[in-house]
Amino acid sequence: MGEIRSAKEIAAERLKDIGEITDDDRLRWKFVPAGERIGQRFLFERADFEEELISFDEKQLPFVKKGLTQTLLANIDLPRNETIEKRNAKIMEAVITIKEDKESVAEALGQLQRIFDHYSQIGEGQRNQAKIGLKTKFEQSLRQALRAQGKELPGQINVEQYPQFQEEWRRVQTQSDMQYVKSIDEIKKHLAQIE
Repeated sequence: MGEIRSAKEIAAERLKDIGEITDDDRLRWKFVPAGERIGQRFLFERADFEEELISFDEKQLPFVKKGLTQTLLANIDLPRNETIEKRNAKIMEAVITIKEDKESVAEALGQLQRIFDHYSQIGEGQRNQAKIGLKTKFEQSLRQALRAQGKELPGQINVEQYPQFQEEWRRVQTQSDMQYVKSIDEIKKHLAQIE
């Protein structure tokens, strides 16, 4: 049988494995969340993040900026509507202001903007074509099933009202959006690493 140890002994052993807590660890724990809160206020309360950053010293500032950047990048999304487009633009302006390496940030944001443009312009046409194709296929399947039952529906069928169609359309949209989301996520990771 093994030795019975108290929870305190087990915790002390685990702490030894972690190692010594550094000043950077303490700063990270305190100021990354502070940066995240600033990001939330900037996005949802229209706070001026630049004004808030002034109150931090040079040791705290990198951690605050890290938290702020994480929050901003987490809120970048496909421009599915005008609200998201505006939020993305606001975030992109803020990120270029926060980061020191403006050239690398501008290049990454340019790539991001090209993805957004493609999604909004070319992707929109592709989604419309896919929806028309899915409607046609679904309507044919529905008519075939009705004929097999000895029924016939005259004229056009509004397939969009059927839950099965809606479910299939959501699946197609998600699949289509994934190619964009993967590219956006890669750029967001790259932006997070830029100083």
